Amino acid sequence: MEDYKLFNFNDEQKKTIIFINSTEDLYNLTSTIYNDLSRVYGTSFSVVVDLFLRNGFSFNRFVELNFDNGNYKLFIINPNEIPEVSKENIRKYLKNNINLLENSVLSKKAINFILNF
Repeated sequence: MEDYKLFNFNDEQKKTIIFINSTEDLYNLTSTIYNDLSRVYGTSFSVVVDLFLRNGFSFNRFVELNFDNGNYKLFIINPNEIPEVSKENIRKYLKNNINLLENSVLSKKAINFILNF
């Protein structure tokens, strides 16, 4: 499976969300993300990254990653600022890819919540 999944939503956020498919540290994936997306978005762009499998429902689940010519800055985003439709599509993705949940650091309770929600 790929390191991440791209979600492009037509909602008020108008940002690409990158769902990280592992518990790997985002630092180790930034070069890959930049190299892949700079072909489409150019050298300066920003994306929202969902670190759910690593951070669960915590305050630092979502971060904004701002790239500028290969350099980047990272900002934590309040989960309440992410539209519910975006979160729902990510939940559907997880339900269709249960192995991601099983290989995460999430508790059984959190996994069951996602699967039964």
